[in-house]
This record gives sequence, C-alpha cells and structure tokens, in this order.
Amino acid sequence: MRVEAEISVQRARQEVFEYLRDAKRLPEYMTEFATVEQVSDGAPRTGTKYRYTMAGGQAEGSFEWTKFVPSSHLAWSGPAVKAGLGTMQPAGWWDLSDGPGGSTLVKLVMAPQPGGLFKLLAPFIAAGMRKSNQRSLVNLKDRLEAE
Repeated sequence: MRVEAEISVQRARQEVFEYLRDAKRLPEYMTEFATVEQVSDGAPRTGTKYRYTMAGGQAEGSFEWTKFVPSSHLAWSGPAVKAGLGTMQPAGWWDLSDGPGGSTLVKLVMAPQPGGLFKLLAPFIAAGMRKSNQRSLVNLKDRLEAE
C-alpha cells in the first residue's frame, strides 16, 4: 500500500526538516498519535528509535529513522503491529524540496505493509489514510507557519 500527500509550507527546508526529524512532535500535527517518545540516545539521525501509542489506545509500536538526509529526506520503518485480526508494518518517508518564494514542498509518503485481514481491507485503509495525511499536512503547515 502506498499513499502520498503534498503541501507547500512558507518556511525554509532546514526549518521544516528540523521540526520533522524530532518524531516526538508527531502528536502535534498527526492526531492519530497519542504519544511518541525517543528511546535511543542522542540527536535524531539514522537509527534513532521511537516508541509510540496510537490515539484511543488502539495500538502501540516502534519505528526508527532508516534514512536521514538533512534538509531533504527522512524515512522510517518498524516492526509489524497487531491490531484485531490484522497487522500493519509502518513504513514511509518525507521528501522536502524548494518551492516558489522560499517555500518548502513537503511530500509525505506512507507505505505500510498490511497483513492478515488488513490485506483485504487495504483499499479502505488507504482511503482513510489519504484523508488523514492531508489533514496532518494542513496541521503541520499551520503549526510551522505560525512559529
């Protein structure tokens, strides 16, 4: 499954990247997350690990930064999370590029791997993810442009 969303943010790429790389901030703009905490030491980089709880207590899991290219690319993945009769292995990435007038084009790609019953439900899950990702990008834009 692969779901993409994109938005333009009136902030420099470096500023957007620095905000995104701190995954503890995910609940600030992605309402599906209740908590995210860094569980490895040091500043965020390739291999930095996080533990999360989804809103409503529906799932808990972990992920790590698998690719970390300052000011342009952040990728993550984690072990599959069991929820009901299915599993979902988190994976995806952020791509940042220069936009007009000093803005940053922010592209969010979610590429989770469904298992069990979630394989059958993938088209419905993807539709929900599209709406959620667009809402999250608007929240991100509002937050970054207000700072």
